[in-house]
Amino acid sequence: MAKRRRVERTGPNRKEAAMTKAERERARMLTIVVGAVVGIALLVLVVGLLYQTVIIPNTAVATVNGQRISTSNLWKLTRFDQYQRISQLQNLLQFQEQIDPGGEQGFFTSQIQQLQSELINPEGLTNSVLEQMIEEQLVRQLAAENNITASDAEVQVELESLIAAQLGMVTAPEATATAEALAIATPTPSPTPSPTPTSTLGITLPTLASTPEPTPTVQVQTESDFNTGLEQLLANVSLGANISEADARQLYLNLISANILREKLTEQLGDQMPTSGEQVRARHILISVASDASEADQQLALAEAISITQRLRAGDDFAELALQYSDDTGSGQQGGDLGFFGRGQMVTEFEEAAFSLPVGEISDPVLSEFGYHIIEVLEQQPGSPSFTAWLQEQKSLATIVRSLTSARLPSLPVVPPELFASPAASAPLALTPAAAP
Repeated sequence: MAKRRRVERTGPNRKEAAMTKAERERARMLTIVVGAVVGIALLVLVVGLLYQTVIIPNTAVATVNGQRISTSNLWKLTRFDQYQRISQLQNLLQFQEQIDPGGEQGFFTSQIQQLQSELINPEGLTNSVLEQMIEEQLVRQLAAENNITASDAEVQVELESLIAAQLGMVTAPEATATAEALAIATPTPSPTPSPTPTSTLGITLPTLASTPEPTPTVQVQTESDFNTGLEQLLANVSLGANISEADARQLYLNLISANILREKLTEQLGDQMPTSGEQVRARHILISVASDASEADQQLALAEAISITQRLRAGDDFAELALQYSDDTGSGQQGGDLGFFGRGQMVTEFEEAAFSLPVGEISDPVLSEFGYHIIEVLEQQPGSPSFTAWLQEQKSLATIVRSLTSARLPSLPVVPPELFASPAASAPLALTPAAAP
């Protein structure tokens, strides 16, 4: 019987095959787990990036009567505002170094300290800019309600004027207006012929032409000047504020148009606005009453004040009676004249009487903490419409919702530390850009 031929085994046995299969399964599961972890990490990163760059910027940081103010616009304007304040601070420090080295005279101290305190508090700066944006939004709404607009042409004129001022030039309309004003103010005199001097020998002497005073010339801005100046301005702002040139241009246009709307609102609604700067010039005679005076002493002071009032209304001279009877000896030496004063400078009772009296009328005795005043208003200077006070009134009537949180604070460029430590900034302004949120 023939022997069975032995066959050599070339593959794994069953046990080895089972182990290999388990290892492959473990490797596959590990790959899946690692892939899932990496995928989740990437997803979290992408979601976080989208949240910071897309979702948050498009959320509302405030609403004004239902109209949204986006977080992205707040970031842009805050960076722009910070850049402007840094530029102002640097200029003030340079002026101080030139005019008042070391700040010993304190010419610019208060302004410098104010800007430094604003720049050192980014959150406060952002809140200030947000209020500015709220007011601008409200101005646009009020303008629309009153059919007031700022045309593109009007905005362009103001933009050209801004660039011309920065270049030390004037626009063509400004040059024309200045020339017309000068022509009206100083009409050209008719030339007067002067005799030709002669010598005693009868020989005609040459006329000596006088050298005219040089007339300062002002360069009129051309279109090329404007375009170059605007391009440079936007490039500087873009670099310093870490915003695009397109955004910088839009910010300037927005600010200019808002200013135009403010002026037009003041012109159209000025009679509805509170006034500021109102002043009167008045004189008085004071019959003083001590704070601890008895009832009898008060009655005696009032009787004296009434007697003086009657004499004034009968025609006696105010200045003479003030010099003779007023217990305010300082103004008494001036005939009782207090000069011009505005609201908030005098005690309440005196102020109310002075600002309500017609010019030339003698008041009844007015009691204040100092005694009895007999007042005559000599002149009145009406105030001008206060747009700021009016806007605050409108702001209190508006529905404003603020939602500024720490997550919505902008990432601002770093303020150069030398602006806080050195009396003057010797190096050119250079901001360290921060990564845009």
